[in-house]
Amino acid sequence: MKLAVVGTGYVGLVTGTCFAETGNQVTCVDIDSRKIEKMRSGIIPIYEPGLEELFLRNTNEGRLKFTTSLAEGIEGAEVIFLALPT
Repeated sequence: MKLAVVGTGYVGLVTGTCFAETGNQVTCVDIDSRKIEKMRSGIIPIYEPGLEELFLRNTNEGRLKFTTSLAEGIEGAEVIFLALPT
């Protein structure tokens, strides 16, 4: 299934990574271009036990991608998760 996660803080990044680990194609969207570039380079901006291994596996296998473009991120998504500040 193709999923989009808008927001890559603690909730969004963990959610996206876990859904990718279960075999879904996940695109995470964030407006912070520096954060997106770091994640594209394999650098995780948060700490969550066990997340780094899952994150690296799924980015390397192409199931977890990152963009600053909302249009690109949600294109073709069957489900869109919003993980934004309230």
